[in-house]
Amino acid sequence: MTAPVPNEALKARTARFVRVVTLLLVFLILSRPPADPDMWWHLSAGKEMLARGEILTHDVFSYTRAGATWVNAFWLSDLAMALIHRYGGFFALALTVALWGVLTLNLLYARQAGPPLLRAAVTLLAALTLSPFWTPRPQLASFFLLAVLDGWVARRDGLSPRARWTLPLLFVLWANLHGGFIWGILLLIAEAVGAAGDYLLSPGEADPSLLRRARDLALVTLLSWLAVLLNPNGAALWRLPFQQVSVSLEIQEWHSPDFHRLDLHFMLWMLFLYVVALGFSGRRPRLGEMFKVLGFAYLAFYAVRAVAPYALVLAPPLAHHLSGALERWGDSPLGRRLDDLMRGKAARPLPERVSRVINLSAVALLLAMALLRLYAQSLPQVVEKDYPGRAVTWIQENHPPGRLFNSYNWGGYLLWNLPEYPVFVDGRADLYGEAILDQWWDVVQAKEGGWEVLDRWNVRLVLLEPHWPIVRELPERGWEVLYQDDVSVVFGR
Repeated sequence: MTAPVPNEALKARTARFVRVVTLLLVFLILSRPPADPDMWWHLSAGKEMLARGEILTHDVFSYTRAGATWVNAFWLSDLAMALIHRYGGFFALALTVALWGVLTLNLLYARQAGPPLLRAAVTLLAALTLSPFWTPRPQLASFFLLAVLDGWVARRDGLSPRARWTLPLLFVLWANLHGGFIWGILLLIAEAVGAAGDYLLSPGEADPSLLRRARDLALVTLLSWLAVLLNPNGAALWRLPFQQVSVSLEIQEWHSPDFHRLDLHFMLWMLFLYVVALGFSGRRPRLGEMFKVLGFAYLAFYAVRAVAPYALVLAPPLAHHLSGALERWGDSPLGRRLDDLMRGKAARPLPERVSRVINLSAVALLLAMALLRLYAQSLPQVVEKDYPGRAVTWIQENHPPGRLFNSYNWGGYLLWNLPEYPVFVDGRADLYGEAILDQWWDVVQAKEGGWEVLDRWNVRLVLLEPHWPIVRELPERGWEVLYQDDVSVVFGR
C-alpha cells in the first residue's frame, strides 16, 4: 500500500501543477497568427538595419516622407524580430511571442496573493484581457518591463539606494525597445503621489517611511525620465507618446474600446471583480494602488491600446483583495467550500505515483496542443490570409510603373514583400503626422481634395481593399483595373 503523501508535500505538488497548467493555458491563449499589420514594418526596419549596419533615424521606406527624421524608439526590438525571423521564420516569431507572454504572466502569478487556483484564475483572466494585443510588436517589451517595474516598486526593498540607480537603467533599455516607457513613468508618478497622500492623510502620527518612499519615488521618476534621453533620438523621444495621440483620429488602436467586441469584455470583468473584492476584502488599499488602478483604467477606456498595461497593473491588487474576501468569508458555508476549491483540497488524495502520471500526461497533452496550434497558426497561408499576397505577386511579375498609393493597414506588408515600391503610408503614424494621414483619408473617402493628392504625388498605381469609396469612383476618372480578387484591387493610369 502506498504511503500517504504528507500534507505540505501534497500542497507544494498541487501548487506546482496548478502553476504549470496555468502557464500552459496562457501559452494557448496568447498563441495567435503572427499577422499584425505593424509587424511587417518592424521586420522591414530590422532587416534594413542589419543590412546597413546602422540604426535607422530617417525614413527610407516611403516617398511621402523620404529622408525625414524618424524617431525610432523600436530599433532594438526590430533587430531582435528580424533576427528571429531570419533564423526561424514565422513559427519562431510566433513561438517567441507566446513564450514572452508566459514569462510576463509568470511574473504576475508569482506576485499574487492567495491560494493557487485563485492566482490561476486571475492570471488567466489577465491573459484573456490582454490577448487581443499580444502580437509580434515591440510593445510586448513594454508590457514585460511594466510588469517588472510594478513588481519591483511593490517590494519592501524595491527602493533601496541600489534600486534608485538600477531603475533608471531599466528605462535606458526601455527607451531603446519601445515608446511605452511613458507607462512606466506614469506608474512611478502614481506610486509617488500615492505615498505622499498616504503620509498626509494618515490618522494620528504619520509614518515617516511613507514620506521617505514618496521622496525616493519622486527621485527615481526624475532620474528615469532623464535616462530616457540615452537613445539615438535624444530628447525627441520624449515627444513620441504625445505625437501618437495627436494623429490618432482614424487609427483603431487609439479609439476607445468597442464593447460590442466580446474579447474586450474581459477588461470589464477585471474592473467589476476588483470593485466587488475591494468592498468585501476588508483591506484598505494604498493610495498608490488606487491611483494606478484608476489611472490605467482611464487610459484603457480612452484608448484600446492601453488595455494590456491596464490588465497587468490590475491583476496583483485584484488577487490581493479577492484573497482577502475569501478569508473574510472563511467561516461561512460558501466560504468553506470556496476555500477548499481554491486551495485544491481533496478528501482522499490519489497515490503520489498515480497523481504524477496523471499530471505529467495532462501537461504533455496541453504542451502538444499548444505547439500544434502554434505551428498551424504560423503557416504562410494563415499569416497572409488578410493581406494582398496575390496582388503583390501580380505586381512583381508585371512591374507596372509609377508611384503606388496603398492601404494604411497594408503599408508594412508592402515594405516587407514589395520593397521596390516605396509606400504612400504605413503604420508609423508619428512619422507621417496629421498632414499625410489626412491626405490619405481624403483619397480613400473620394473627397474632392483626394484627387488633387493623387496628382500632387504623381501616383500611377492604387492598391486598396475593395470597400473604400474611392474604388467605386476611380474607373469614372479614367483609372483602369489592372488586377482584382476578393481581398484587393489594383488600379493604374
